[in-house]
Amino acid sequence: MSGKSQAGIPWREDLMANTGRSGVGAAFVAMLTSPGFAVITTWRIARMLRFQTRWGHQITWLLVRALMRRGCYISVLAEIGPGLILPHPTGVVIGEGARIGRSVMLYHNVTLGRRAWDEPGCPTIGDGAVIYTGAVIVGPTSIGAGANVAANAVVTRDVPPHSVAAGAPARIVRSEAPGRLRA
Repeated sequence: MSGKSQAGIPWREDLMANTGRSGVGAAFVAMLTSPGFAVITTWRIARMLRFQTRWGHQITWLLVRALMRRGCYISVLAEIGPGLILPHPTGVVIGEGARIGRSVMLYHNVTLGRRAWDEPGCPTIGDGAVIYTGAVIVGPTSIGAGANVAANAVVTRDVPPHSVAAGAPARIVRSEAPGRLRA
């Protein structure tokens, strides 16, 4: 679960994942027309600047505030792999310490964080996982590669790769071979 693409610039994969296009012109258009791409790009800039420049901390604070105005919170201490897809980024909360793999899709109102502010451990989301609307994943929980978490599920235990978790509390409702999983 690497945070950098082969080119070293994850936003290129974010752009391709969110819009199916590439290039600087497409990125400019996507910043105006794709809320998900705009959110993840703003987060990547904030994360990059937080300790880079004399004013990095202040600029990071302003960028995080801009994300919050869009209705989501993504900690600059989270680790997010390239190709994150946010079809509807409103209500998305990604707490500090959360780890997200490559090509993950998070729908709106998804929460990834600790069980309580004073408890250690945050979720780890494997490559290619899909987390549907309203899902809450808390604690030192691992969502396997290619797994799906159903809408409004509350996940407090690990979900194996290529499985579907649903319910509150979530339980495994289906487990299939890689490439055959249907949501």
